[in-house]
Amino acid sequence: MTDEQEENSIRLLNIIDSVALLNKDAAHLELPFSVDEMGGVKLSDALHLELSKPENSDLLDWAHANLIDLFE
Repeated sequence: MTDEQEENSIRLLNIIDSVALLNKDAAHLELPFSVDEMGGVKLSDALHLELSKPENSDLLDWAHANLIDLFE
């Protein structure tokens, strides 16, 4: 893993953590993304909104390409 990949992973996981905690009223925490039958990543609205912010926009495409690998 390169330094950039490591930094992106940490940033993305921190964002996922904060988005999941926003829904703390749920009986159990759920990941704010899903994977479809074809292996594509579908972001929750809340996660997509966070990744669309200017300070996180560089992670949006990176998340689609690498998110599954972070949870294997």
